[in-house]
Amino acid sequence: MQPDLRHRVRHAIRRARLEPLYNTAIATARRVKHTPADLRWRRSIGTILRDGVPVSTSGVWGTDDTATVPMVMCLWNRPQRIDDVLDMLASLEGGTRIRLLLWNNNRADAAVYDRAIRGAARGSIASIDLFHSPRNVGGLGRFLASRLLANAGYDGPVVFLDDDQNVSPTFLTDLLRDYAERSVVAWWGFSLHGSYWRRAEIEPGSPADHAGTGGTILDVALVRDDRFFSRLPRKFAFVEDQWMTFVAHYKGWRVVKARTSIELVLEETNQYHGLLPLKDEFYFFARDRGARVMRRSSRHPAWRRGRLRGTATGSVQPGSKRA
Repeated sequence: MQPDLRHRVRHAIRRARLEPLYNTAIATARRVKHTPADLRWRRSIGTILRDGVPVSTSGVWGTDDTATVPMVMCLWNRPQRIDDVLDMLASLEGGTRIRLLLWNNNRADAAVYDRAIRGAARGSIASIDLFHSPRNVGGLGRFLASRLLANAGYDGPVVFLDDDQNVSPTFLTDLLRDYAERSVVAWWGFSLHGSYWRRAEIEPGSPADHAGTGGTILDVALVRDDRFFSRLPRKFAFVEDQWMTFVAHYKGWRVVKARTSIELVLEETNQYHGLLPLKDEFYFFARDRGARVMRRSSRHPAWRRGRLRGTATGSVQPGSKRA
């Protein structure tokens, strides 16, 4: 419908006092239009949770090992960063080692990452697993991976990092110091004031209205709730940081700004730039409808079956409590 015609129709409907009915009809039509895509998306997410994902690496990341801290990094379009990132993580201080999962959302870069991880598990990196996702699920991949980890019996913290972030050598010890059960501790934390874009800086350790996912540690129990995946509208799947924050607040969790230092690089390549209009839309969705969406129960027993599966089933590298 042309803009001028749409305006005249809207004006006539308003004069006839039928605007509420018209708005409902438009909303219904939009839902019908997007329903097939929504269903395909939900089926693909459900398949991952039900069947798990295979990796050509050891699969150690997906075990219930508590001797190391699991870290997830989602990859999309910065293959030139991978060597520097691995060197940085290998140099983390504090004595606690990480097991790293790289969730690659761009299969065109698979060969680059396959080469990069060879021999890269050194220093503070105990192991590296790599998954090439058949479709781009964005940052939601870190939560899908975390659920597979929880399915394997792991109970404890998970660390998220983005490949456009340079962290200090004390990054891991900084996050672990602030971590507690039922908490989200995020470097990218703000207070919000009536809009996502009306936000203010807060002091480290302060409660956060919004928590980003890059440079974050959280309790894996957050994703044991099936609603984390089943109640997330597909249109908001790529603003998963806002969804994480909303779910954590809804469940009464502690959400605070982390006490650590991070430098951002290559920000111009961030998928975030294409999501700017959705940020405020989600803010008002969460404020006005989020609680109602979460109140609906959702249980998917089959989703407990999924695991991250390595080439050697059940193999565990040295350092695991099961080795």
